[in-house]
Amino acid sequence: MPRATPRTAGRGSALILVLWVLGILSMLVVSFAFDAHLEGKVISFARKRRKAEALAFSGMQVARMLLDKQLSVSGNESEETKAEDRWYSHALTLRRGGSITLVEPLGEGTIRLDIEPEQVWRNINKLNEEDWERIFQAIGLPEDYWPELIDSYFDWIDPDSIPRQDGAESSDYYETLDPPYQARNAPFDTIRELLLVKGFKEAILSGGVLNPEEPKERQITITNGVQNLLTVFGDGKVNVNAVRQDNLTVLMTLPGVTELGARAIIEERETPTYAGAGTMDDDTSYRSVQDFMTRVGDELDDPAIRNFVTTRSEVFRITSVGMIDRVTRRIWAVVYTNGRIWRVLRWREEP
Repeated sequence: MPRATPRTAGRGSALILVLWVLGILSMLVVSFAFDAHLEGKVISFARKRRKAEALAFSGMQVARMLLDKQLSVSGNESEETKAEDRWYSHALTLRRGGSITLVEPLGEGTIRLDIEPEQVWRNINKLNEEDWERIFQAIGLPEDYWPELIDSYFDWIDPDSIPRQDGAESSDYYETLDPPYQARNAPFDTIRELLLVKGFKEAILSGGVLNPEEPKERQITITNGVQNLLTVFGDGKVNVNAVRQDNLTVLMTLPGVTELGARAIIEERETPTYAGAGTMDDDTSYRSVQDFMTRVGDELDDPAIRNFVTTRSEVFRITSVGMIDRVTRRIWAVVYTNGRIWRVLRWREEP
C-alpha cells in the first residue's frame, strides 16, 4: 500500500479547512439574509402601524365634524343640499338619536368609525332607591336581594363611614376581606366596579345563575345583567330617540313604564304617519319632552317620567379604527358636546 506523503496529507487538511470555511460563510450569509428579511418585516409593520394610528386619529376628527354638523341639520334642507353633502345623512341620523357606522377609504388604508349616543343607558351615579328597585325588577332579581344591594351601593358612593342597615363600610366589612380594601366613598368610575360592592355578583352584572351552589330546581337565572342598562356618563336622563328594540329594558327602568309602554314609545317614534307625515323620510322622532308626553303620555302610568327623559344626546361613544392591510390601530373615546363645548370624558388608545 502506498503511503500518503506529507504533501498529499497537507492538501487533504487544506480541503477540509476550506469546506469548513465555506460552511461557516454559508451559515453567516443565511443568517444575515434572515435577519435582513426579519428586520424588513419589522420595519414594514412599524410603518403600517404608524399609518394606521394616523388613520385612527383622522377618524376621530371625522367624528368631531359629524357631531358638530348634527347640531345644525334639521331634515328640512333642500334636496340639492342633501344630495351634494356626503355627510348629511350621517349627521341627520345622529341628530335623530341614531347610531352610525361608516367605512371610509383614505390614502393607502381605511377608517372604520362607530358613533353611538351614550344616553341610551342610566347613569349609575345618578340613581336613587326607586331607580334601583325598577332596575332589579326589570332584570328579574328576587326582592330578597334588593335591600343589601341598594344599601351597599349607597354606602359605597356616599362620603361618610356610617353603614346603612343592610349596607357595608370599610371598617365593618371591606377591611375584613382577604385581600382587604377601602370603600370608594365617591362616584363609580366604571360599571364593573360594582363587583367590589357587597352583595353584587357577576350574574347580577352580566347575567347567569345567581346561586349555582343551590340544587338546580332552586337556582335563579338572570338573563339580562345590570351592566347592559348602566353607564357612568351623562346627566342621568335617557334619550327616548336613541333607545332601540335591543335595549328596550332601559325604558322599563323609568317611572311608570311597563313593557307595553316601552314598546309603545318605540313604535310611536318609528311610525311615519303621525301628524300628517307621509313617507319614511319624514322626521318621526320626538322633538321635545313635551312632544314625547303628548304622543305617548296616555300609555305611561307616571307623568314624573318627564324628569327622566330627553330627546337630544350630548354624550357620545366613538370608536375609530385605522386599517392598513391587516394592521389596525383602535381609539375609543366618550365625548361631551353641546355646540359650545367639546370635552373628552374618557380616551383609550389600543396599546
